Amino acid sequence: MAIKLIDREESVSYKGCIYELTLLWDRESVRKCFCGMPPFFAHIRKDGANFAIIDCYSNDNERFVVKKFMPSLLARPDWHVRFDRDINTIPFLELLAGLPI
Repeated sequence: MAIKLIDREESVSYKGCIYELTLLWDRESVRKCFCGMPPFFAHIRKDGANFAIIDCYSNDNERFVVKKFMPSLLARPDWHVRFDRDINTIPFLELLAGLPI
């Protein structure tokens, strides 16, 4: 079962920093793909700088992964956290609480 495509742009103060969640779906590409597409943008910023990227797909409503942003494609992230829920059902503050911040 596919997830409901909900665009999210949220900002919250957590542990003295401002975190911004951006999740934007490219609905035209999703309609053309039968196997699920990742969002057009899916990331978290901390105080205006890239902090983490989010891996999720339009056809998977039971999990998503948040990985620390690494400036190089060749570098491995220091951490990644898997959530076994639909990304649209978890509040942003709860998502941040589950990360190693």
